[in-house]
Amino acid sequence: MRKIYLLILFAWPLLSSAQSKVLYNARIFTANPLHPFADAIVIDDKIITAVGNYDEVKKKVPAHAEWIDMKGGFLMPGLIDTHNHAIDGGYQLTKPTLDDNEFDTNKLLSFAKEELRKKTGLTGDVLVIYGINISSWQKLNEIIPAFNSDEFKMQAVLLCGSDGHTAWCNKVLLDRSGINRKYIESLSPVEKYKYGTSANGEPNGFLKEEAYYEKVSSSLPKETDYNMAATLAVSHCNKMGITAWLDPRADNVFDAYAYLRTNKKLTAHVAALLLANANAAVQPQINKVKRLQQKYNGDNFTIIGFKIFADGVIEYPTQTAALSIPYTGTQSKGGLLFEPAKFAKFAIAADKSNLLVHVHAIGDKAVTETLNGFAAVRKVNQDFKIPHTITHLQIVLPTDFNRFAELNVLASFQLFWALADPTTIDIVKPFIDSSLYQWQYPARSMLQAGTTIMGASDWPVTSANPFEAIYRAETRKGPMGVLDSTQCMPRLAMLYAYTSEAAKALRLENKIGSLQTGKSADMILIDRDLLTINPEALMNAKVLWTMFEGHKVYESGNNN
Repeated sequence: MRKIYLLILFAWPLLSSAQSKVLYNARIFTANPLHPFADAIVIDDKIITAVGNYDEVKKKVPAHAEWIDMKGGFLMPGLIDTHNHAIDGGYQLTKPTLDDNEFDTNKLLSFAKEELRKKTGLTGDVLVIYGINISSWQKLNEIIPAFNSDEFKMQAVLLCGSDGHTAWCNKVLLDRSGINRKYIESLSPVEKYKYGTSANGEPNGFLKEEAYYEKVSSSLPKETDYNMAATLAVSHCNKMGITAWLDPRADNVFDAYAYLRTNKKLTAHVAALLLANANAAVQPQINKVKRLQQKYNGDNFTIIGFKIFADGVIEYPTQTAALSIPYTGTQSKGGLLFEPAKFAKFAIAADKSNLLVHVHAIGDKAVTETLNGFAAVRKVNQDFKIPHTITHLQIVLPTDFNRFAELNVLASFQLFWALADPTTIDIVKPFIDSSLYQWQYPARSMLQAGTTIMGASDWPVTSANPFEAIYRAETRKGPMGVLDSTQCMPRLAMLYAYTSEAAKALRLENKIGSLQTGKSADMILIDRDLLTINPEALMNAKVLWTMFEGHKVYESGNNN
């Protein structure tokens, strides 16, 4: 089989300049629920003009069309990621990162020493290492002395958790950032909770949520040219078969997207969001989005609304996700990052202004209150047109399952995380009530309740590779077993989750997401039949080429 695919790949290196092209003798998954399978497809410049079986298509093709035998190759729509910090991911490709892999402290130390020796990845004079697996924070008693001695005694070091909500820095960087015992004692109890401390009240370097963004990041040298990161990001996503994504926090990278478009490097459809504060006045934030839309919206890049944080993350020792039952052994239920009434008011105004609201919610309380806000939107505005979205959804209770479909609220899941490993067991299970833990990433139950399930990576938090995520969604296997087999997702549902269902989150379902007449000619050739292979083979699937708007933008062996 591999030889057949290589023949397809190299016998047809480029689409020729002929106006109409017919790809036939293919196994095609269209992602059109009414007609999900085909064996021939016609492309006319950027657009699909026919798709179906060979005889149907042949009747619709002009005499001058070019016919290309796909020799049984597997074609499907370009993949869509509904939560992808692409340019952040491109930036991290140029920096030291552990890519969320588990490392013991000695290996982490060796990695850091080598990066310090090379110096090429330093951020100014600071050694910043990204992608630290959050289970590493259980080993702070080893990390703290290791990175405050020897060659690191005078060297500023920052370790960034892969979750984007945690970090650790050594004493050199703590001092530079003005974080000391006196500063921490000046804070309110809520703010103090964001800083790790030793028994005597001195900061130990562990940072949660805004503690990093408000104090440490401001002391780092600024790197504001994101054009290279943007170029790398698009190339990386195209290599993964991704031809569209939702950028949930594009505040600082609008100019980088404009650069890509101006230089004809934006080979993807991108819908972007602006980070918003639901507790603040809504109209000035709406006005800002409208101004940005006038400046930046155009071909393949649109700003479509807001991102809101409802809470933080659930894992120990961070525990900032909002739960309905206190964390074990504490009185804390985490905390909502918005006042429910203010969020409802914000969402109502955004919806009325034709702006989508995309909410980060991890704890069950955050999910429930977000749905309550969207229920207010539907009641007040009497309009279900905009498919507002909740992302992450680590704990969702059965009482909320039906509400997603009832309110036309979409579920953007990162099911790459739905596996049995230390991040879902060791640093979660002992620390939350069992009645909550049993509903961790309940994708199958929500699908059965009629929820629109969509695929997402949260890259660079974890891999952008959709096939690895689909494997995890289908098997929920990890190094510690299986994470609740009752929630394993059907293969076909996941293929829809990364295609026609995902297009809804970008508000582009009439343009992309399925191989249908009139839609953009975005498609990928895979080295195996995704509908028939076993899960392990699926995880290792490779994209042979990626087509965007009728033109190849990635080809195995020629790119990256």
